[in-house]
Amino acid sequence: MQILKAKYIVTSDENFTILQDKAIAFDDKILAIADANELIKRYKNANFIDLKEALIAPAFVNAHVHLEFSSNKSELIYGDFITWLGSIIQNGANLAQKCTKQIIQEALNSALKSGTATFGAISSFGKDLEILSSSQARVVFFNEILGSNPEFIEQNRQNFITRFNESKKYANDRFSPGISLHSPYSIHPKLAEFAINFAKENNLVVSTHFLESKAEMTWLKNGTGKFKNHLKRFVKEPKPMYDKDSYFAMFKGIKTLFTHCVYEDDFTKFDQKLHSVTHCAVSNRLLGKKALNLNKILSSSTGLNIGTDGLSSNISLNLWHELRAALFTHANHELNTIAKILFTAATRGGGLALGTNNGIIAPNKLADIAVYDVPNCDKDALITQLILHTNEAKQLYIGGKICNF
Repeated sequence: MQILKAKYIVTSDENFTILQDKAIAFDDKILAIADANELIKRYKNANFIDLKEALIAPAFVNAHVHLEFSSNKSELIYGDFITWLGSIIQNGANLAQKCTKQIIQEALNSALKSGTATFGAISSFGKDLEILSSSQARVVFFNEILGSNPEFIEQNRQNFITRFNESKKYANDRFSPGISLHSPYSIHPKLAEFAINFAKENNLVVSTHFLESKAEMTWLKNGTGKFKNHLKRFVKEPKPMYDKDSYFAMFKGIKTLFTHCVYEDDFTKFDQKLHSVTHCAVSNRLLGKKALNLNKILSSSTGLNIGTDGLSSNISLNLWHELRAALFTHANHELNTIAKILFTAATRGGGLALGTNNGIIAPNKLADIAVYDVPNCDKDALITQLILHTNEAKQLYIGGKICNF
């Protein structure tokens, strides 16, 4: 059992409470938050550490990351979504082959060092399974399913089942399998129906890419635009398999993370208890121009979380870097207010979205805790200054155990 005292404890609770000169007692879960002397008396056998000029916060939750493309640096083409997608098709096999276990491990370590304890990992091939299942990280392992050609529905279904069953072997209190339906332009309705039923039967958290680009929106709405030529790689005469509403409707009653959503304009239809939006600011900028409409998300009370996406559309898996980019992306919001909104999304928002019982400093929550240096600033600007100047955690606890990376 541990007791840590710090200058500040950022709770990420609903009121964004920041405690000063308090301590936190925990084993695998958080037991109590109070004055240090009170906790020392209550938990006589606990190891007490006064961190002095340090800050305790919930460890980050990276709700959407692709580790299997971590070998990419400059091979892929940015600026336009369809152009980028074409470069993925052209270079994907080579990038996947180059992405050794060592590269995946290094990418994971870089994320852990930033103070990230939990990952919503989108796995296309299962190449990241061994590393993630044996790591110290907390993981929801989203086995991806896709395929728009009706001739290969059964093959794609069997491929998914094989990968899912393999990931299920590693399930424990830290690692849980999930399912990712790739997108409305890439998964056949019969395959999607199977995936949704599979998620319901196995009580799985679901992730999906949704309305990431103007090209996708145009395709779903009119069946025209750049996507038509792109999809001819897979189907002779491609036609939209859904409109945006029919695709969204499939996820009714299912705990789902909708990633990107930059071309969604109605968040009132999202289920506040089950649905959330995963914001990937850097990826959205590199693959297009449009930013997520945070005003509409916040006014609808839709859940918000943060992901880095993969190194196929980002230059870092460090959530501080992602938050910094998002801070500048949403320049129409008051600075210190948006900083708190984004920090909350990267902690409590991610925990709620993935159902991992973390992302908040409160009794009975998992002891996934990060320790940082304290910026020399006014308390009201504390989170803003953290986002601007922090790159790594001094210490990271996952399930109450110190994380070595």
